Amino acid sequence: MLREIHLSSFKCFDNLILPLGPLTLLTGVNGGGKSSVMQALVLLSQTFVQQEWGRSLMLEGPELALGNVADVLNQDSARRSLALGITTDEQKIKWSFKAEDRRALSIELEQIEVEGATLLLEADAPIRWLMPNDLAESSPVVFALRHLSWITAERTGPRELLPLRIGDGLSRVGHHGEMAAGLLYWRGEDEVNSALCLPNIPPTLFHQVRGHMQRFFPGCDLRVSPIDGVSAVSLRLRSDSRSDFQRPQNVGFGLTQLFPIIVSLLAARTGDVLLIENPEVHLHPRAQQEIGVLLSETAASGVQVIMETHSDHVLNGVRLAVKQRKLPSSEVRIHFFAHRPGQAAEPEYLSIDDDGRLNSWPTGFFDQFDFALSELM
Repeated sequence: MLREIHLSSFKCFDNLILPLGPLTLLTGVNGGGKSSVMQALVLLSQTFVQQEWGRSLMLEGPELALGNVADVLNQDSARRSLALGITTDEQKIKWSFKAEDRRALSIELEQIEVEGATLLLEADAPIRWLMPNDLAESSPVVFALRHLSWITAERTGPRELLPLRIGDGLSRVGHHGEMAAGLLYWRGEDEVNSALCLPNIPPTLFHQVRGHMQRFFPGCDLRVSPIDGVSAVSLRLRSDSRSDFQRPQNVGFGLTQLFPIIVSLLAARTGDVLLIENPEVHLHPRAQQEIGVLLSETAASGVQVIMETHSDHVLNGVRLAVKQRKLPSSEVRIHFFAHRPGQAAEPEYLSIDDDGRLNSWPTGFFDQFDFALSELM
């Protein structure tokens, strides 16, 4: 499990050490740095997947494209290097990268620190997953990042056909959620973690996804079918058990936005790390609250969840899950990113007690409803 992320001279952060928990909420204003935290994790994971052997961090990749070196260096710092550090329960690693050419689309590895000790990197020594080859396979940090998946807020909308890729045994649904139907096709008979199984429903992934979709949309059902002669599947949905299955374009948009999140949560295995941006997109407030509860239940099952959200309903779902003892309060981290002109980005940590109450409510933290109500009154 990822316990801490350290960013130095990366984007809006001069120096940030951010604690992470089984469930971490990144909240706050637009442009406050929430996405930059997620992107740092995705950059490392993307590099491990796309460039197993090499000495550079990919800035332009198939999942995340941030531009060149100048785009990711902190503009308020005079340093020509940046550092990304990860701490798990068993290991602490910090990678330093040197910006030789600010126009480059990758940034070269300069130094690796493990438990505070700098490793000697010989020029011709093989580097695997940004680690010396003899240490890479056994590294808990590398393992966690290789088992990380990311679902962006810009999810695939209703589509006639969805890609059918080779099943890799992981829970990745694609950063746009475009591979969720294909994953459900390949792994539909896999058993779901019993902690997330709805009662009176078979414990397989396909049946549990159907059941959880009905938890959000009563009467909803789905069908996944392969297309002959094409590496694709079709997803058909219905919002009422009395109606026929329809093309996704003809049912509520929220169904297709929530579907990849449900698949990803239920397909994940203990030790996986899920990054989810704005799970509330296109959902009714009740469904937003319910996804907060489900994300909490997933974190309690042994899957780490890090999410960015602008929804007070999602936050309240987490608070309710804590109050209902579905997730210990000690396993929740809530960070509020405010915009402070002229100051380095520095989030505020908010703690939560066993009854779901927060220790503080800073200005700008889900208080717009109160401001509007006071004006209306």
